Amino acid sequence: MPPRKGIRGTKIVCLCLLCFLVAGCRDRPSGIGVSLSSEIAPQPPRVGVVTITLRVMDASGEPLRGARMKLEGNMSHAGMTPVFVDAAEVEPGRYRANMELSMAGDWIVLVHLTLPDGAKVERQFKTTVLNAEV
Repeated sequence: MPPRKGIRGTKIVCLCLLCFLVAGCRDRPSGIGVSLSSEIAPQPPRVGVVTITLRVMDASGEPLRGARMKLEGNMSHAGMTPVFVDAAEVEPGRYRANMELSMAGDWIVLVHLTLPDGAKVERQFKTTVLNAEV
């Protein structure tokens, strides 16, 4: 039995709608050009509270204002509970947080950044923490 004429057109329309749906689900590339630099005080970092300052620039090199930022500190070995803190914008494009680094060793700090347009960006940096001075 030959297919009905209307079924072929319906299949084409459904295929086109599926393509548009899949294309619309891609990640937004707005965070691609974001750059981040970090500073930790004191230097060198020691066990205890450290101050982390982050400078965030957009793709054109301008300070990125109005972002929300959460930091996650993890030791490079298994078994330690992560440390979470929020960073506050202290001036345009400059964010600061105090983080308790409870053990000497290598730490990885993940930066979870939500841009003003809602796009999410993640970056990371590493640091080595020394024992507190006696």
